[in-house]
Amino acid sequence: MAINKIILKIQEEASQEVAELLAAAKNKAAASSNKINDAAMAKVEEIKELSEVDAVEVARRQLLIAELEARKNTLDRKRKVIEEVFTQAENELANLPQDKWEKLIISTVLNASETGTEKLCVPLADIEKYKSGLLAKINAALVKAGKKGELTLAEETAKFAGGVLLIGQNSDFDGSFETILREVRRKSEREVASLLFGAEVN
Repeated sequence: MAINKIILKIQEEASQEVAELLAAAKNKAAASSNKINDAAMAKVEEIKELSEVDAVEVARRQLLIAELEARKNTLDRKRKVIEEVFTQAENELANLPQDKWEKLIISTVLNASETGTEKLCVPLADIEKYKSGLLAKINAALVKAGKKGELTLAEETAKFAGGVLLIGQNSDFDGSFETILREVRRKSEREVASLLFGAEVN
């Protein structure tokens, strides 16, 4: 009987110990599970926050790209309109009425001539106009302005379509319409843009 009691006692103690071990393991598992859950939830929140930050950043970048694209389109539109304006001016220069064309040529030569003895290099299509009286008008205007009126036509013809090239002893002056318009454009493009677009010009 004593032996049986001892065995029962051992079994009871073993069962108690096992129960305690199981309880401890259960508590440990629960704590570990809670820790894992807490860590997981923290990670979820972190990811969520990062996602929100990323979403804001993505939205910001998309907005910036949209603004840049809109600005680019606006600039492209302005450049296109300005280009059309100067193209129209170029066409008008090429098709000036005779009286306005002569006035422009005379004004260009008077302003550019230093000695009044330069040679004029002109397009082939305009040579007859000079020979038919324009050259004489220019020389007369030079004399009236206090300069020598001894301009002559160069033997070679100009490669440009409109305007005049003054060939001097020390320097030349490119008075082609293309060059004149390019210089006007360089100096006044912003002013032209302001006239066309007003407050939109930055």
